[in-house]
Amino acid sequence: MGNEVYIYIGIGAAVFFLLLYFALTARKRQRRQALYRIRRFYGQTPEREYTEDELQKIRTFFDLTKEEERFYIDDISWNDLDMDGLFMAANHCFSSCGEEELYRLLRTPVLKPGELEKREQLIRFFDGNTDVREALELQYAFMGRTKKFSIIQYLRSFRDLPLKSGFHHAFHMILLLAAIGTIFIIPLLGILVLLVVMGINIYRYYSEKSSIEPYYVSLSAIAYLITSAEKITEVKAPELEPYHKELREALKPVRSLTRDMFFLGSGTQSTGGGDLLQIIMDYLRMITHLDFLKFNTMVRKIASHEAELLKILEICGFLEAMISVSSFRRTLPFYCTPDLTETKEVSLSVKDGYHPLLREPVANSFDTDRPMLITGSNASGKSTFLKMTALNLIFGESLNTCFSAEVSGPFCRVYSSMALRDDITGGESYYVVEVRSIKRILDALHGETPVVAFVDEILRGTNTVERIAASSEVLKYFADHGAMVFAATHDIELTYLLEEDYKNAHFTEDVEDGEISFSYQLKEGRASSRNAIKLLSVMGYDDEVVTRAEETAQRFLKEGEWRLS
Repeated sequence: MGNEVYIYIGIGAAVFFLLLYFALTARKRQRRQALYRIRRFYGQTPEREYTEDELQKIRTFFDLTKEEERFYIDDISWNDLDMDGLFMAANHCFSSCGEEELYRLLRTPVLKPGELEKREQLIRFFDGNTDVREALELQYAFMGRTKKFSIIQYLRSFRDLPLKSGFHHAFHMILLLAAIGTIFIIPLLGILVLLVVMGINIYRYYSEKSSIEPYYVSLSAIAYLITSAEKITEVKAPELEPYHKELREALKPVRSLTRDMFFLGSGTQSTGGGDLLQIIMDYLRMITHLDFLKFNTMVRKIASHEAELLKILEICGFLEAMISVSSFRRTLPFYCTPDLTETKEVSLSVKDGYHPLLREPVANSFDTDRPMLITGSNASGKSTFLKMTALNLIFGESLNTCFSAEVSGPFCRVYSSMALRDDITGGESYYVVEVRSIKRILDALHGETPVVAFVDEILRGTNTVERIAASSEVLKYFADHGAMVFAATHDIELTYLLEEDYKNAHFTEDVEDGEISFSYQLKEGRASSRNAIKLLSVMGYDDEVVTRAEETAQRFLKEGEWRLS
């Protein structure tokens, strides 16, 4: 009977080492696969598709950490400029902490010199030091992305969490150890008892796991964060040492959690971690309840060190965000770093600026120390020009990256009022929504940092007479109070009323042989062509409609009153 015990032990040891071998080789294989993805996708346009829930989860970190006294790109401007699309183009991150920090940076422009230079040094360092960058990216790839919740939501889920006694889980562990001990005394009985105890433990494990599973997943995500942060501090480079120093300081009070967190496994929310070793550990947890035993201790520690964990999250996210920018820059046809100054005198210069989401963008240049009125027909390029200019400022003040050959101007607060619509649920008309949108920009004029605003078809939601009267006074108010406004309009009258305060520029089109073409090039002065009626003919309207419309328009221009033919 004694020999049988040694046989069972030998078989168990053989199985253990075999599984360990497969676990280690699986880890190496996972590393090779991650490194392949890192090298393949660096400098390439991301092909990832996002759901609305994913985008909402990504913005949660920004929502929960923003400080009210700071300036942010507000939701109206963010949506006007399709910043979600720009974020997706710039997001080359493998982890949640990286992409959430990248999102936060885009919504939080830098309004003073210094910080942008620090970011630029990191971006250039990562682009020029492949070994260091790839070593860091491997850690972010292993950390992975959370699915349903942001990591900061996991951190905050432990605030004031009521804890239950872990005594009965300790009892299950004692039963298991007793069953194992019985094997050495009465092997067959011991094995039978062990199987029964394992079955009971697994049953109780799953019957109670659901009650703490959300927190179990939270702890698992934190485990990857801490483990990855420790690995990140091991990547040697003088340029990273200031960040490593901060990380090590923040890790001190939570480093002791790493051993305990090992018992939590990979969780079910991460896409980046998990291997054969963790699968083995999952079965071990089922029969021992090790994760339940550690749960209370870990919850207390995490709740008491939330600030340190948040600091770890921010630093790790920031480093990956800078790697993402270095990759994003390689996807651009060309870019520049902005020349921004801290001044209240607003002047702006852009050379060969383009919109980064267009496949074949037409570059435009301008230099102005006054607000600008942009005229021209629909689809001629006015709105794209406004967005191009705004995006150059936003990305320049956040990622130190402009979609231009040169950009110079002041540190500024960017607002827009462009892609508005009726608020059906709120019962507000388009005009009321537009008035509210512009009012928020007027309210911002009295801050220390100058405002640069982008307005498309100002007050279009009302009649012509009141629109011109009101919009001319609003635009003059902007100019009188030091704002740099870029306003697109069809109302040529505004270019005359405001020519002392606003610089005029326009886009135009050509209509020849029933075809319309656009150059998309910004030109000086107000638009002189009137092609809206000609476009009716191009689009196949009846000649009678076109002819009478032209006669009615000419009669108004000559007599100053409207009268149908």
